[in-house]
Amino acid sequence: MTYNRPLFSALYAHSTLTITSEIMDSKEKSDASSCLSKLQVTTDEKDDKSKSQHRKAYFWTAVLGATLGLLSGALFAVSDSFALLCIKIGYSPTQVLLVKSLAMVVITVPCLIYKNINILKVKRKDTLLNIVKSLCENTGDLMYYYGMNAVGLGDATSIVVAALPIFAPLFACIFIKEKFKLHDCISIVLNIAGIILISRPEFIFGNVAQSSGIGYLYSIITGIGLSIGTVCSRAMSDGLSLLVLIFYNGFCGIILLMILVYPTSNERIYILIPDYPITIAYLVGVVVFFYLYLYSYNRALKILSAGKVTLLSNSCLIVGFVADVVVFHKQVVSLELIGAAIIILSSSILLLFIWLETRKTLNEETKLIKKPKKNQQPPNEIKIVGSKS
Repeated sequence: MTYNRPLFSALYAHSTLTITSEIMDSKEKSDASSCLSKLQVTTDEKDDKSKSQHRKAYFWTAVLGATLGLLSGALFAVSDSFALLCIKIGYSPTQVLLVKSLAMVVITVPCLIYKNINILKVKRKDTLLNIVKSLCENTGDLMYYYGMNAVGLGDATSIVVAALPIFAPLFACIFIKEKFKLHDCISIVLNIAGIILISRPEFIFGNVAQSSGIGYLYSIITGIGLSIGTVCSRAMSDGLSLLVLIFYNGFCGIILLMILVYPTSNERIYILIPDYPITIAYLVGVVVFFYLYLYSYNRALKILSAGKVTLLSNSCLIVGFVADVVVFHKQVVSLELIGAAIIILSSSILLLFIWLETRKTLNEETKLIKKPKKNQQPPNEIKIVGSKS
C-alpha cells in the first residue's frame, strides 16, 4: 500500500495543532479564572477596608461632635464666671461684652488674612444668616449678664439651659426641617426637672430669699436669642469657615454695644482698671474662653443637630453650679446636687442614643458602598470562550 505523504503530513499537522490548541485553551481558561479569582479577592479586600475606614471615620466624627458639645458648655460657663467677677467689681455688662467683641475681631482678622478668606466674597445667604445670628447672640449675651447680676450665675444659667433645648429644636423643626425624636423629648423632660431642682424658682418652691422676676425674664430672652443663633449656624453652608462666624459675632457686637455702652455704664472702663488691675486678668479669661466656646459650639453644630448640641451643652450648668460654690461661695443644698445628677443623666442618655443612631446609620451607609450586580457570576463559574485558529 502506498501512502500519500503530503496528505498524511497535513492530517498529522492538523491533529497536532488541534491538540495543542485545546491544551492552550485549557491553560488560558485556567489562568484567566485564576486571575479573576485573585482580582475578586483583591476587590473584596479593598471593599472591606473601605467599609472599615468609613465606619471608623463616621464613629469618631460622632464622638468629636458629642465631645465638642459638652466642652462648649463648660467653656461658656467659665467665660461667664470671669464676666460676673468683672460685673461684681463695677463694670457694666455692656462694657464687658464690648471688650470681648473687640478682642474677637482683633484675634480673628489675622487668622482670616492667613487663611486667605475674603469676608466680602461670602455668599449673600451666609452673610445674612451671620448678621442675624450675631445680633441675636450678642443681645442674648447682654441679657444673660444682666440676668446673672440679678439672680446669680446658677439660676440664670438654669433658665438659659432650660430654654435652649425647647426653643432651638422648635425653631430648627420650623425653619430648617430638622426631625424631633422621642428621646429628645425624654432628655428635655429630665433636663428641665434637674434645672428646677437646682434653681428652685420662687414660683414653685416659694422659699427663695432673694429673687428677681426681671432676672428670669432676661435669662429667657437669652435662651431665645441663642436658639435663633443656633438655627442660623445650622442653616449655613457646610464649607463656611468658623472664622467667619467668629468675626461676624465680634463685628456686629461692636456696632450694637457701641450704641449701648454709654447710656448703660456708670463708670468708664479706663477709670476702673487702675483701681482694680485684677480685672485685666478677668477680661482675658472672658475673651479666651468665649473664643474657644464659639469655635467648639459651632463646630459641634456642623456635626450634630441643633437639639443634640444644645442638650450636650448642659455641662455649662454643672460648671456654673461649681463656680457658684467655689468662687461666689453659694451654699449647697441636697436638691441642687440631685438636680445636677439628673442633668448628667439626661446628657448620658442622649450620648447613648447618639451612639445607637450612629451605628444604625453606619450600617445602612456601609451597605451602599458595594452592591452586587444581579447577573454577576462567581469567578469559578465565568465562561471563557477560547478562539481557535
